[in-house]
Amino acid sequence: MSVILLIIGMALYATQRVRIGSFRAEGRAVKVAGVILMLPVMSTLLLVNVFMPGAIEAGSGVLVRTLIVITCLELSAVCAALGIARILIFDPPGSPRLPGILGQIQRETRQQRVAWPRSRTTLDWPDVRLLRRRNEAPVLTLKEAARYLHASEDDILRLIEEGKLTASRDHDTYKIARSQLDALRQQTPAPAR
Repeated sequence: MSVILLIIGMALYATQRVRIGSFRAEGRAVKVAGVILMLPVMSTLLLVNVFMPGAIEAGSGVLVRTLIVITCLELSAVCAALGIARILIFDPPGSPRLPGILGQIQRETRQQRVAWPRSRTTLDWPDVRLLRRRNEAPVLTLKEAARYLHASEDDILRLIEEGKLTASRDHDTYKIARSQLDALRQQTPAPAR
């Protein structure tokens, strides 16, 4: 398990970005999460190198007990690393505040995620009221928007990143006003058949 986390941690550290479905994260928080995911295997190697020579000399009973203790510590370190990395990358609602430098990184990430959608989101409120009267959803998820425009989710994400489509981000999902999709439809000519 630790080796898998080591590989994932090295990949996160090297790329400094994560993309899982419609969720994307990048930057310092992802890099630090990669380092944290690498720590359990490093600590296990340290414990093995420090305690195993003495346990081997003491006999098989001590050796077994030492291996059990090291395995329990490794499992605890894996669980802690996964929890901290999840908080740093995904920042789920209601997550605890991390202490020290991890807390600073967590606050920076929260500020970036909160500031980004507000500056890029524009909702046309009269259209929203009209849509509510017609019992249509005024705000769509990424998947619903892709279905509405007959496009792929990657195409919608590309439009959002290019600034051609405004959307707000709610933790790990995008919310797109139907009025924005209708405006985009009117700007884009229909393909010839």
